[in-house]
Amino acid sequence: MSATIRKYALTAVLLSVGLPYQALSQTPTKNPPTAAPAQQTDQKKAEAPKSEPKKEEPKKDDDTVDYEKFIKDLKRVDGPMPLYQKGKNVYLELPEDKIGKIFLIQAAFDSGLDSMFMHAGMPLGGQAVDAFRFARNDDSVWLERPNINNRWSDDSTFRVGAERAFPDAMLNSFRVEQHNTEKKLLLVNVTSLFYGDVFHLSEMIQGGLGGPYQLDPTRSAPDTLKGFPDDTVVTMKLHYASPRGGDANPLLALLGAQNTLEDDRSAPVKVVYTMWWRKDSNYVPRVADSRIGYFTTDFFSVDRFLNQDKDVHYINRFDLEKKDPKAAVSEPVKPIVWTIDPSIPEKYRGAIKEGVLRWNKAFAEIGFKDAIQVQDAPKDDKSYDHADGRYNVIRLMVGPSAPFAAISLLRTDPFTGQILNASISLDGNVLESLMQEHERNLPVTLQGQAARKLQVLLKGADRKMTDDQYLFETKQDELVHQAAARMAQFGWSHDECEFASEMGEESALGWDALHMAPKGSVITQDDYVKAYLAEAVSHEVGHCLGLRHNFAGSTLLSTKQLADDSVTSKEGTSASVMDYTPPNAQAVLKGHGTIFMPTVGTYDEWAIKYGYLQTGAKTPQDERFKLSQVASLSGLPGHGYLTDEEVDQYNPNAVKFDCSSDPLDFSSKQLDELHRARRYAVEELPRPGESYTERSKIILGTIVRSFNEGRIAARFVGGTFGTKNFKGDAHERPTLAPVPAETQRQAMTLLTNDFFQPGNFDLPRDVMESLSMDSEGEDVSGRWNAPLREIVGGLEQNLLSLVMGATTTDRITENAYKAGTHAYTLDEHYDRLMHSVCQEMISGTNSSPLRRDLQRFFVQALILQAGAGQGEIGDDVRLVTTDCLRRLDKVLTGQLASSQKFDNITRLHLQDCHDQIVRFFGRRALDGR
Repeated sequence: MSATIRKYALTAVLLSVGLPYQALSQTPTKNPPTAAPAQQTDQKKAEAPKSEPKKEEPKKDDDTVDYEKFIKDLKRVDGPMPLYQKGKNVYLELPEDKIGKIFLIQAAFDSGLDSMFMHAGMPLGGQAVDAFRFARNDDSVWLERPNINNRWSDDSTFRVGAERAFPDAMLNSFRVEQHNTEKKLLLVNVTSLFYGDVFHLSEMIQGGLGGPYQLDPTRSAPDTLKGFPDDTVVTMKLHYASPRGGDANPLLALLGAQNTLEDDRSAPVKVVYTMWWRKDSNYVPRVADSRIGYFTTDFFSVDRFLNQDKDVHYINRFDLEKKDPKAAVSEPVKPIVWTIDPSIPEKYRGAIKEGVLRWNKAFAEIGFKDAIQVQDAPKDDKSYDHADGRYNVIRLMVGPSAPFAAISLLRTDPFTGQILNASISLDGNVLESLMQEHERNLPVTLQGQAARKLQVLLKGADRKMTDDQYLFETKQDELVHQAAARMAQFGWSHDECEFASEMGEESALGWDALHMAPKGSVITQDDYVKAYLAEAVSHEVGHCLGLRHNFAGSTLLSTKQLADDSVTSKEGTSASVMDYTPPNAQAVLKGHGTIFMPTVGTYDEWAIKYGYLQTGAKTPQDERFKLSQVASLSGLPGHGYLTDEEVDQYNPNAVKFDCSSDPLDFSSKQLDELHRARRYAVEELPRPGESYTERSKIILGTIVRSFNEGRIAARFVGGTFGTKNFKGDAHERPTLAPVPAETQRQAMTLLTNDFFQPGNFDLPRDVMESLSMDSEGEDVSGRWNAPLREIVGGLEQNLLSLVMGATTTDRITENAYKAGTHAYTLDEHYDRLMHSVCQEMISGTNSSPLRRDLQRFFVQALILQAGAGQGEIGDDVRLVTTDCLRRLDKVLTGQLASSQKFDNITRLHLQDCHDQIVRFFGRRALDGR
């Protein structure tokens, strides 16, 4: 027997009689015990207890044994929701005490499809973050989605009725594979959860690609499973197949989108699911105030059933707390950290970081130091993924197209509105467009011009858009809206933001105008692009902090102040970066200065104060008084707030891409800027060896953008200035005040001088004969014949229809009623139009083709309104237009009597207008009117 064996044998004997092993150990103790007297030793032996029989391990039940056997060789991923993987199957270790508990899932495309809002980073389903819970049912677990849009407390008076009216949804069922009864664990096969059906993924792909695409399970599988302290992340490779490929999608084709699939029978995507159990926290939801614009999480409160307002609105915001609540300035417990994704080129990272960090100015005002931080994506961290909910990410998309230039995506707790994470996606095509002057889109054909411009002249049309939108909506606009509506059928929704794309178009033409600036212009194209990018990113970060658009922000500074660099460099060009502001025309015309918004504005600081001020409250109700004091400052300069519901309606201060406290003066500067860009194209382009495409696009682009200024001016005619002031607010202003008569006249002067006068958009003959386009592009066909008369004439007539429309004339009448004797009247309105549009008729000169088209439409419009039936037009409008026709026909009769001074086509035109008026009055006489 070896020494070792003898040692253990002896040890066993000694232990069996109750003696310590150490007494015979070959290794001496540090402090060996003193020997005891023999008598005491004998006594201890006598008193030594008998050894107890060895206890047997409790036998595990069969279910627990089977559970442990099943998971023994499986890959385990730890985290708040532990997972096991076996081949293509994913199993969730579900503690029984988690049954019925809420958990959250954020599902997003890791790699998507360049089609219908399914780009990388975009969310799946109708919510960026979805709430679920598990319910046990025999050998399965059901996936339920609680009805959180309708809520009540356990002691609500109406609880029973509510439970019957607002059921939860049951969306899936998972098999319980094993049950560990000892540890009370269920092993649930949740593989199907990650195939996307719960989030409408199949429907989205079918709708986006336009074909019978179905999930191909043989080529779909988990890619990675990751566990982190706060969440569990599953990335799936999913393959959708169609035996015949996709059908041609007319929406995509007309939007200019290209199918990026190598073979349209195969549509692979990667989807990231971030999951975690929802925890209780000290976060206090904050109630919204209509004077300040935040995105909100809304629900119907049964507890408020007897109140007039039954809905609760919590603003969306990050949970930002001071490390030292008592300090005037403190770092946050958890700063808002933005990660610059590797897809952002190094060249632009500085501009993007600057745009993000500008928001620290607003947080500093309420005592936060470095609330916003920026980092590059960790280079050596293989767990990083841009679609992972652990990061706030700014990424760049590279592809042939996108329905947006930049989009912000907030992920909020669906119960409280707390922003959990956010991301911004930038379309690289916008950068290309700014850097490559050749890449501009053609002005697309307006929708149904002939029919629409007549329809708005009368009442009764059931339209879901304003007259302005109805008249100037392009085919592309309509298709984007159709695409968004189509995706909404599959549960997907988004808050539309077109700032970066429209700003890109404005900026491209602004750069052209800079070519004709006075000598000494110092800005480079590279700096120009970076300044644009910083403003665009700053705007999108504002959305990610919870802020909505504010179209009143641009009315802070006067046109004169916008020319003063010492003012704009400090205050910016607007009270809010959340407005849609164009490049500062005053700086562009100088060739230097503050062209883009360089900071966050006065409104932005005030809005951040409302959303993120530390109040110390424990409930939303406890802080209402303190926050109402902040909101009551809504009347101060720069604090005006008008958002998407008001934009492009009756309020001329709620307009996209206007600027200054005197927008009509600024529009004149904008028109000067666009004229310079057009002059640059005519005088400087093309250069030797270049095609005429760039020149043609600049010319047409400046014409189309010019009419935006006309549309801005048209809103002042019959307009109403609105505010969101409450009674008693500081510097309270009227909430619905008619635009003063002098301002309406100023608007009409701009319209008649810049749009309804001869020669406003005339071009040299040699230019008109070379408005060619390269035919290689997707947006140009071989049928292009440079229809300048159609484009310019259509825009002129639509603008005339807008200011003659039943909506505008009704508002002129209403304003005149409120203003009294100093009003801008219908009589004056139509007289101004007639003397401008019919100038050649009155003066006895020949009319150009564009002028004949505009005059012909004006006569038709007068006849339509004068002959309108009861309720189709205001009675005063019918009287005034009838009088206009009589006066105009008197002029025509006199001019035709000396027709030898006109060319033949002008004489025929005058005769035709006269004949139309005579026939109209003849019909009226027959009708007895």
